[in-house]
Amino acid sequence: MLAAAGLRVLIPYLRGFGATRFLSADTMRNGQLSAVASDTVTMMDALGVSRAFPAGFDWGTRSADIIAALWPHRCRGIVSVNGYLIGS
Repeated sequence: MLAAAGLRVLIPYLRGFGATRFLSADTMRNGQLSAVASDTVTMMDALGVSRAFPAGFDWGTRSADIIAALWPHRCRGIVSVNGYLIGS
């Protein structure tokens, strides 16, 4: 629905899921949600996206919240759906 309304929608896989892969054997394997949030900001940089509406469900919710907390200047708003909100 968002794409049909003319918005650009990006839905990345979490580390270790889908078609994700590590390019170097030396890369640290880390599924911590702050690492996923950092991956998302790095993806935004690579795609030239300066500000976005991070949105998440379940684990993605906490990653979206972390982006909003640590990089508020990169967020136009935030959508957090279901559990795993930032607790402290």
